[in-house]
Amino acid sequence: MVNLMLGDCLERMKEIPDGSVDMILTDPPYEISNSGGGMMGKDGRVFIEQVDSMNMCKSNFDVRGFLENVKPLFKKGCYNGLFFCSLKQLHEYLSFAIENKYQYGITMWHKSDPTPLCNNKYLNDIEWCIYIKQSGKHIKGDYSTKSLVYKSATNRVDKKLYGHPTIKPIPLLLKYLTNHTESGDVVFDPFMGSGSTGVACKNLGRNFIGIEKDETYFKIAQDRINAI
Repeated sequence: MVNLMLGDCLERMKEIPDGSVDMILTDPPYEISNSGGGMMGKDGRVFIEQVDSMNMCKSNFDVRGFLENVKPLFKKGCYNGLFFCSLKQLHEYLSFAIENKYQYGITMWHKSDPTPLCNNKYLNDIEWCIYIKQSGKHIKGDYSTKSLVYKSATNRVDKKLYGHPTIKPIPLLLKYLTNHTESGDVVFDPFMGSGSTGVACKNLGRNFIGIEKDETYFKIAQDRINAI
């Protein structure tokens, strides 16, 4: 089952019946500082301009409101989500998990070829992903999938092919799906982008619901997912 929706996720997900989702795997808008002028270098400035132009870098993204809004969607009310986020947003996800007495952990994608930075900043070689789940949801997989760190080169080929600046590697998404879902589960991505989560779901035998508000990326996602 694949269900792709074009539009704003907070509106379109009202059409998803309560208790119908096993997991959320998504990459919501980041809060990224674009201060520092030349410290990020040319590539870094281009990246910031791309996410700004696509409205993907929001300092006003309501993390708490979003996490609360998706609560009713989970089967048996059992929270089970993985959310990519910026360092500035980590505390909001952690606070939500702690206040709700959910289990949580921080994982990361370590990029072996990050954009070079200079002056007084560390390399931009990590993307954070936090899992939030209730005790009834077990972490599956095995030794090969359970490392908290996934290391690979930046996803330049897919980024160039599909034009999405924050596209994630399919093997990374497969790792998360293996650890947090079973065959036939329903996975929801409310910020679908170019459809990588949907591609990973179809490759692994998971059902998928995706929402994307940008028509260009929605069409790309549609074509990628339907081609499998």
